Amino acid sequence: LFYKKGVFMKVKNKSLLTYLSIFFLVLSILSGCSLIPSSKKTTPEDFDAFTEELFRNELSQNTLNLHYTLAYPKNYGIEDYDVSLGSFEMSDIYDYSELEELEKTLKDFSYDDLTDEQQLTYDILNDYIETENTVKDLPLYGELLNPLTGYQSQLPVLLAEYTFRTKEDIENYLTLTASIEESFHSIIEYEKARSEAGLFMPDYAAEAIIEQCSTFIEDPENNYMIEVFNDKIDAFSGLSDTERNDYKERNHTIITTNIVNAYRSLIDSLTELKGSGVNEGGLCNFKDGKRYYEYLVKNATGSSKSIKNLQKMTERYIDNCINEMISIAALNPNVLDDIATYSFDLTEPNDILEDLISKISIDFPEPPKVNYTVKYVHESMEESLSPAFYLTPPIDDPSQNVIYINNGSVSDDLYTTLAHEGYPGHLYQTVYTNSSDLPLIRNLFSSPGYTEGWATYVEYYAFGISGLEKNLAQTLSLNGSASLGLYAYVDMAVNYDGWDRTDVEEFFAGYGIEDKEATDFIYEAMVEDPANYLSYFIGYLEILELKDKAQKTLGDKFVLKDFHDFFLTIGPAPFSIIEKEMNIWMDTILK
Repeated sequence: LFYKKGVFMKVKNKSLLTYLSIFFLVLSILSGCSLIPSSKKTTPEDFDAFTEELFRNELSQNTLNLHYTLAYPKNYGIEDYDVSLGSFEMSDIYDYSELEELEKTLKDFSYDDLTDEQQLTYDILNDYIETENTVKDLPLYGELLNPLTGYQSQLPVLLAEYTFRTKEDIENYLTLTASIEESFHSIIEYEKARSEAGLFMPDYAAEAIIEQCSTFIEDPENNYMIEVFNDKIDAFSGLSDTERNDYKERNHTIITTNIVNAYRSLIDSLTELKGSGVNEGGLCNFKDGKRYYEYLVKNATGSSKSIKNLQKMTERYIDNCINEMISIAALNPNVLDDIATYSFDLTEPNDILEDLISKISIDFPEPPKVNYTVKYVHESMEESLSPAFYLTPPIDDPSQNVIYINNGSVSDDLYTTLAHEGYPGHLYQTVYTNSSDLPLIRNLFSSPGYTEGWATYVEYYAFGISGLEKNLAQTLSLNGSASLGLYAYVDMAVNYDGWDRTDVEEFFAGYGIEDKEATDFIYEAMVEDPANYLSYFIGYLEILELKDKAQKTLGDKFVLKDFHDFFLTIGPAPFSIIEKEMNIWMDTILK
């Protein structure tokens, strides 16, 4: 009962519990290829050739994706490609011919003739195709813009962190940055089409994006992208003074003209489109909104469960957390005071990460040795980015890793935040999985339920190794996961069941949260970015289910470190496929 008085809940005014892990910006991860169209070449060797060519073709479509995936594309046979941010043209958005060709080509292969590793890749590709086919008739339901994870907020960070290894990288960067106007024009046309179809965003979402864009370009001469670029050019060896000055001048012109014009045009267009949205609530209020939300949930979570089953699963978990916290507090009344006043011993990011690295060796396999850098979000972007995020390194150069901390919204829980983003979270997961030598094509599958579920799983694990008193650590872990569960439940209720602001307000009041400003913010966050919270929470619950099944099946042969090794080695995939692979893994142990 005391939980309902709000003792354990922490509602964050801005970013709630979202942590942004940036992987790719494209709407879909594959655009298809025609390597083996309708051929009868179905040997395992042909399958490898097919997936490798698919990998090369896909990355060639988007230079930003290519750069963040491969440090040295030429080593992978990618040499002749147009420098581009990819296409957002309406004709491409409506074109599913490449998906159909991919499906046809995949079916040419005999599943039984493939190796076990190839069958796993086949399963992942097939699941992707089946999922995309469910919304082929809903091309305008996708949203490229939203205040937290939208194209306009992620793009500056990805460009600012664009690594210069060669002069060609510098030239590509300048070409990409100059092309933002063209990309934004296509996005604006897409938003106009959404508006005409009655699918445009609510005014409050448009206003938030407009404010974000206005802040970003309000002082062009001091835009952080200029400072960051200049620092990288100064650090780049082998350039003459003339070349350095030329690069800096070109970048300065692009930032103060092209980028300013691009963001200004987006501001003007969104301002004109304001008022054209017919739905201020969740996706289910649109004609095919429920079906599209089911698609988003499957993509976000990797779970094959129905929305109703996910809701029941979430309710049970929240109730169990509350009951456990009540039991802990009944035996340890001091925990009620401690939860409001606790602090971690370590507060410096590098100290925290080194502490985590030293402590996780008991339950997690040793990671490859890599470097990492902690950076801070520029103040001009603090309002629009998450409390922290990790930028994935190229698969052929995993040694350099970057974690960003947002001083504008990061909470006092920096220890567990860095566990989520660093060790044993995103950074650890990325370098460990990459070291398992996945087939190239599988590096393009960014499964949020797998990656964010893992990072959430280890975030709550980290309370137990943080040095906090045992009961306090357990209570904080339960409180954090239950809080995230509440957000996930509201996400589903708003977007699938049609809850309005009053419903959300009454729901949180039942848990002692009676701050209308906070509940309104939560409501709007669910409308603006449907299924975002589910990638964290449902992914987390799916991992717990896998672990529970492994423990029950293996009994005294279960080793937590081995389970973690299995999960990380598989790589991103839907959980039904991971469970299938886990059954094989367990059978091997039990023999």
